[in-house]
Amino acid sequence: MDRRTFLAGCLSAPALIAAARPQQAAPRLATVSVDLAAPSGRFPFGLGRQLSAIPQSWRYGPATLAALDALQLERVRVWLRFTRTVDPATRRPDYARWYDYLDTYHQRAQRVLVNWQTDYDPLVTSGGWTAEQLYTAQVDMLAHYKRRYPKIEYIEVENEDLGVPADAPRYYEKYRLAYRVVNAVNAMNLPGPRLLVGGPTLDVFSTLRLGAFLDQYARDGDQAKRLDFISYHQYLINTGGGAWDALKDEPAIVRTERQQVVDLLRARGLPAVPVLVTEIGVFPGTRESPRGFDADLHIQAACAASLHYHYAGQQDIIPFDWTIDHPENDRKDLFVDLATGVPRPYYAALRQLTTLPPTRVRATSDALSPQGTGVYGLAAASGSTVAVMTWNYQWTGTAAYDSRIVLTGFSGAFRTSSVRVTRYRVAHDVHAGGLNPVETFVIPPRTNGTYYSQTLPLAPNELRLLVLEPTRAP
Repeated sequence: MDRRTFLAGCLSAPALIAAARPQQAAPRLATVSVDLAAPSGRFPFGLGRQLSAIPQSWRYGPATLAALDALQLERVRVWLRFTRTVDPATRRPDYARWYDYLDTYHQRAQRVLVNWQTDYDPLVTSGGWTAEQLYTAQVDMLAHYKRRYPKIEYIEVENEDLGVPADAPRYYEKYRLAYRVVNAVNAMNLPGPRLLVGGPTLDVFSTLRLGAFLDQYARDGDQAKRLDFISYHQYLINTGGGAWDALKDEPAIVRTERQQVVDLLRARGLPAVPVLVTEIGVFPGTRESPRGFDADLHIQAACAASLHYHYAGQQDIIPFDWTIDHPENDRKDLFVDLATGVPRPYYAALRQLTTLPPTRVRATSDALSPQGTGVYGLAAASGSTVAVMTWNYQWTGTAAYDSRIVLTGFSGAFRTSSVRVTRYRVAHDVHAGGLNPVETFVIPPRTNGTYYSQTLPLAPNELRLLVLEPTRAP
């Protein structure tokens, strides 16, 4: 018997299996440093407070509605399609068809964005309707809904209809119709803010396709033309070809999008306009990762938080979370089901974001890669609350950390009163449930202006939230 055979015989089957596995490195220490004396102004948008709802989904139970209300939505994106509202054959409208749907969202947000689908193609391009007939009917339709729902402010033209640069002339016919409709309705001086119109609502961020659309707009000689915002979707897809998941571990790639849009506009002599990223996520369509459904729920949550982080470092660009209830891919959903409103990790991540006070303070992590994987730190403060979100975005990676938060620069009531500390966790192995505290305790006043948190494990795609409040109001 040779030495290898002898050793194999001495090892049990479990031991052989363990010996064959690669040894995982021990979690490294990650430190998030927060300087409360270094405020950087208000967040440029309400984190977690912009939602993109799927078309005509609104039958929610009371618990689901209460959970949506808890987000205190700034903006919600809804959908209206002409041929689902006006019968193309009889040309009779059924505006009441969408009242329940629109009532639900109009009640829950400060502003409403409508994804407006004109059906110019096929109604005009295939005959049956003239462009002017369609224009007249759509003015009536938009005016009707604007009267009933004065919070409607944004009209986003079509959805993912400009797939390649060559589509730009065809798409622009629809865009031209839409801005004419918006101008006509604005001239009626209806209640609520004046309507804004924008596009081209790309399925990805593509400078080539945006440029092709802007070329059409720049050549449009209509003095009444309008472009009030640019819109597109962001699923971290490589538009240059290659694997669909090649950029999933590079969420930091979005951090220059606003400037790229400004440059595209400036190159054509056009003024800068805001950007609305009206769908964000990591799983386009019915895609999934090789890690399985449960793991994907946490990947979605951690990636969305990462995209918020990078968009919050820019001005005049606002991401909308997608979505409340996806009909085909439940890993994008906020809730387990719409009747009970039991949250998925994605909703818990949004609740963490909405817990942050409006004023951001400086937070740096020593374990965040330039590409955007690793441990994030996002901190905010007011006179009565300090909140720090940390999470470990890994896509399908396995790097784990022992994470701690070091806070300096406490002032006011935090120095003179005892401080209540509350910890929350969106655990990587718990796939449903609300954002509930896992621990609460009281510490002495921060007379030296500093607090070192506990060092705690942070598994891949896990999120934590630390909230500190003086026990006596300032």
